[in-house]
Amino acid sequence: MDKEQNTESLLIKILKNSVIIFSLSVLVFSVAGMTFKQYDPVIQKGYSMFAFAPIGIAYVTILQIAGFSFILAAITVFVFSDYFFREMRFLWRSFILFLATILVFLAFALIFKWVPVNEPVFMLTFFLFTIVCYSISIGLTFLKIKLERKKYDKLLANYRKNIIINS
Repeated sequence: MDKEQNTESLLIKILKNSVIIFSLSVLVFSVAGMTFKQYDPVIQKGYSMFAFAPIGIAYVTILQIAGFSFILAAITVFVFSDYFFREMRFLWRSFILFLATILVFLAFALIFKWVPVNEPVFMLTFFLFTIVCYSISIGLTFLKIKLERKKYDKLLANYRKNIIINS
């Protein structure tokens, strides 16, 4: 019975993460698509990520993004849960997620012709922006952890003081 509950909670975690990643992915790809359409109108003709339907991104592309989101959500849940890698540090988990994101994106980009993978300038720009965004995200996460640790250390010190005073 416990195994079924763990499997169910794992599936629920993956589905919740899928919704979050999907929403953010559609937002990011939409902004990128509008930007590229503005500055490089020719890009729409060769790459499905920027081939807009009459009013926006084509349905097939949205379904591709949903698949991309589900795969990344599953990887995220596995990498950051206690199901696997129980002793691994947060930084290594983040690095594994970073590599997985790059690999999954490249696979989707090649299979569905999302972006011009054969153009070095585009790919270099993509990698630079991805590295910068991940670095900022990890930096902010470490800052949050550090601030929370200080807060809980103060609370623990106050608790110990109160126990000693009340004893």
